[in-house]
Amino acid sequence: MKIFQPSWVHHDEKSIFSIDIHPSGERFATGGQGCDSGRVVIWNMAPVLNEQAEANKSVPRILCQMDNHLACVNCVRWSGNGLMLASGGDDKLVMIWKKTISGSGGIGAFGGGGKSVEHWRCISTLRGHAGDVLDLAWSPQDRWMASCSVDNTIIIWDAQQFPKIVHVLKGHTGLVKGVTWDPVGKFIASQSDDRSLKVWKTTDWSCFKTITEPFEECGGTTHILRLSWSPDGQYLVSAHAMNGGGPTAQIIERDGWKCDKDFVGHRKAVTCVRFHNSILKRSAPKTNKLQQYCCLAVGARDKSLSIWLTALQRPLVVIHDLFQDSILDLSWSCDGYTLLACSGDGHIACLQFTAQELGTPLSEEDKNILYQRMYGKNANIDLTAQAEKEMIVENSDFLNVLKSNPVPPTLISQQQPLLGVKKDEPPQTVAQMPMGIQSSSLTTPTPILKQIETKTADGKRRITPMFIPLNDDNGIASNAANIPTSIEFGSKSSETMIPVETKQLASEEPNIPLTAEPTSKLDNRLKRIATAPPQKAEPLAVTEQTAGSSSKQPASNQKLVDRTRSTTYSTGKATVIQGNSFKAFGEVRVQVQNNSVKTAYGTLGRVVGLVVNAQRMERKIWETVVGSPVVCFAVGAKCAIVCSQDHSIRIVDIKTGTPVFPVLSLTSPAIQSVFSSNSKLAAVVTESGILRIWNVVEKSVLLSTNCAEIMSGSFVTILHVSDQGMPFIVLSNGSSYSYCRKLDSWMLINSSDPVIRHGLIGNKANAPVRNIKAYPLSTIQSYGNFSGPKTNSFAEIHSASWQTSAAIAFIENQIKICEMITSPAELKYWYSMLGFQLALNGSEEKIRQVLDDLLGASHSLDTRMGDDNDPSVLGISKHVFMEDVLNHLKMQTKWQRIYTEYLDQLKFLKERDGRDKPLME
Repeated sequence: MKIFQPSWVHHDEKSIFSIDIHPSGERFATGGQGCDSGRVVIWNMAPVLNEQAEANKSVPRILCQMDNHLACVNCVRWSGNGLMLASGGDDKLVMIWKKTISGSGGIGAFGGGGKSVEHWRCISTLRGHAGDVLDLAWSPQDRWMASCSVDNTIIIWDAQQFPKIVHVLKGHTGLVKGVTWDPVGKFIASQSDDRSLKVWKTTDWSCFKTITEPFEECGGTTHILRLSWSPDGQYLVSAHAMNGGGPTAQIIERDGWKCDKDFVGHRKAVTCVRFHNSILKRSAPKTNKLQQYCCLAVGARDKSLSIWLTALQRPLVVIHDLFQDSILDLSWSCDGYTLLACSGDGHIACLQFTAQELGTPLSEEDKNILYQRMYGKNANIDLTAQAEKEMIVENSDFLNVLKSNPVPPTLISQQQPLLGVKKDEPPQTVAQMPMGIQSSSLTTPTPILKQIETKTADGKRRITPMFIPLNDDNGIASNAANIPTSIEFGSKSSETMIPVETKQLASEEPNIPLTAEPTSKLDNRLKRIATAPPQKAEPLAVTEQTAGSSSKQPASNQKLVDRTRSTTYSTGKATVIQGNSFKAFGEVRVQVQNNSVKTAYGTLGRVVGLVVNAQRMERKIWETVVGSPVVCFAVGAKCAIVCSQDHSIRIVDIKTGTPVFPVLSLTSPAIQSVFSSNSKLAAVVTESGILRIWNVVEKSVLLSTNCAEIMSGSFVTILHVSDQGMPFIVLSNGSSYSYCRKLDSWMLINSSDPVIRHGLIGNKANAPVRNIKAYPLSTIQSYGNFSGPKTNSFAEIHSASWQTSAAIAFIENQIKICEMITSPAELKYWYSMLGFQLALNGSEEKIRQVLDDLLGASHSLDTRMGDDNDPSVLGISKHVFMEDVLNHLKMQTKWQRIYTEYLDQLKFLKERDGRDKPLME
């Protein structure tokens, strides 16, 4: 241990009544008397701790001096985040200081000696006390600040909205000389000259406990009584107490508020105690077992200082006659090894310890575990959410809240009503589900397709796998190009091709056809393959099959069946389709065979249209030839799009083979082609990143843009186009985007961005949804291959202070994306998720902002609301979203007043508009 007494830290030989180290440890503040006023000085810590810095004249000692108080300053305290400094004095005022780039408030502004190195400005003057302010304390998380005075009161100030007063604590009958917060956030304690210590509840600011016995013999002999709460919340240590006629520092245990222990040894009254900011640990000297304990500094009128560890019966250090007058204040640095003390003689002392002497501070993670075990709380305490069980329930809707746990909203639960499936009906297969391109009424259910079996010459049986698109929404026509290559099943008409991993899975149940249930009951084998990231696609293995099998193809009643051999775009380059490949829509198949006709001009490829009748017999209905090998193609309800290696693109009628457009050409060959689910839009993306979307019905271009600006060395692995013409792409690096024509920009859907990663993992209440029609945003985001943190559990996903703001920012961005891509089901889900997060972790200001927006500008008390008076979004009333948010607020008692306030406004609007629908579902 080292002791320094820097003589240059002084207030012109006047008393220093208070000292406090900044959370960064780089500066400290002192408060006391000035020449003709109260004085606050901010000092540089470096010259105190470092002899070289002290000797270096270029290193400033005083950073700023503020002489704004009209009388002596009794207390200075930094906020927990270090952004603000509070000072209270004999002028009955509390001043809040904040650092600015430049401005008044320093020595230069008041004519002192020298120029300010830093500029600290008084941003708020708190007037409320009728007498001298003696002590100050910031609450955990800087939610509130408490000040106590000789007017016998403690004022709780709203630190988010200075100078707003939250409450005035009245009950002491003498001067209140000290105040401290429980680190768990449940209590605040005060000590007074009326020979009592009071503990107040922060839930309703009532007096919870009054302790008088240890103080009955005390006289009013100290200027201040700075008490302190241990960082583990277990011990409250008072300043001046008496035991057997001798002065002590009383230990009050949280468990039963017992007062049977105290710190003894000082010859005169204890004036101040200050716990080390951290819980400490070290190995016990004899047993070598790990000890966890707290450290406390005690100062007294006898000019001596003692350091105590709760793990020891005797003090660790006692320093006698440290000053010429009483010790008036103490402060530990956040690193835990520096202690500053100040005295009425106008000097300060600095004590430096080592880790061997004091121990090692617990990490935030260990502290969190300790808090969870002891109090069921996180170390990052939300004071507004504490002790809800003790809150008075004012609204009958909240009577059962304490018996239930908040449940996050789920997207899948909304799926059945959207698909039009009644609860009493049995689940339908893909073949039975109504399609988006025809009437949804089906008179007779379509039978499930049987598997296709053939036998080779040696008698072995081969099964042709059927392609079931994972992003098919159980009744909405899709296209094979919408699916990443890693989850396509495909075959040529003359051969069977089974991926290696599919063979293994299929061998377990060889006689079960690969047909799919609705999305929520997807075949387990397909689920496993679907989770593979797009860029890890494997080329499909090929096995020969006996000739003539093409005549045994089934008559498909599904709207989309794909037999195309999957091409792996491992480099993002167009690859020529090998052999015989086809894709089908309904009863029509389009078959492609490259290099099938040799002429004097070169080799041609054949594109053939076939119809499969009820007897499973094929009939050719048209045929055309192309002069360049086909690299990709897609089939819709009325047209097919065929893309060749020479950059050409052909769109032909699926029934006749006649061209719908003239042959088009882009700057590079297409690597992806796709139709929208209603088959009215066709899209391609090329090697160089050019994206085109055409309206086939109107024979016009809908969108022409370039993906190159977002590709950054990657390439497109998935392309999908919604019926509204909104393109979605997934890149090989896992990022995904959608293009907004209104904004003429790409919208980021998924990436390695930490906020998006945290948002997707933290809000994933159920398995990934693969339903591109009903839930395009969730489906596209499910193809990202970014992993989350390896150590954190789901319960810890919102424990850190940054995670709440990150989660809300993510959800609000999801809402904006849903508005742009026209996804009403997901919009409703994310508004509900916003309500869930706000109810758990939100602030009152944010909740009011969201509810005011949903209530509508014309009904809001906030006149700064925008001009957006549209009462609905995507055809859904904003009041529907508001009901979802209120339903989640209803699960937290702390929001009952906001809930009641806005529910009343919503009911008024309902009655005024004459709606008869039930308000809260």
